[in-house]
Amino acid sequence: MTDVHPGSGQVPTPRLRTMSVRGGTVSFAVPEHWVAIELSPDGDVVAAVEPDDSDRFRTNVVLTFADVQGSLAEWQRTTQHLESQELDGYLLLDHEEITVGGHVGLRRLTTHSTPAHESVTTESWTTLVDGTGITLTARVATLRLTRLAPVLDAVAASLVMRTDGLVPA
Repeated sequence: MTDVHPGSGQVPTPRLRTMSVRGGTVSFAVPEHWVAIELSPDGDVVAAVEPDDSDRFRTNVVLTFADVQGSLAEWQRTTQHLESQELDGYLLLDHEEITVGGHVGLRRLTTHSTPAHESVTTESWTTLVDGTGITLTARVATLRLTRLAPVLDAVAASLVMRTDGLVPA
């Protein structure tokens, strides 16, 4: 989200803990005080959300897996189109090719409004490995972005994917 990285001395990051999914083939770190949630029984969607300490939007990260037919670029165009149709005030702010967990990937930065009219900034990191699309998405209230960007950068930088065993049999 920014050029600020953990260790830069500008903003301290909290202690992180590792979440592993798919038999340990995919892992990422989240602040240790965040609540881990498995959103699907098959482990295809896992998340971590900051503690609920007020009425504000809770910053969260979500890791999803999807079977993908076609290229990474085609899949992301479809995803972006769906999000633009489903989210109020959706706006693509930035899009670039990057390395995600050691694989060719894409990074997208967007903003939209919640039903409560809160502005949310979303950054997602996506890659395609052997027909499995992997996306790590971070959502934060836009007014808290500057404060939480170093934390979200650390989460994104921690994403690790082993290709062996990534695609279920």
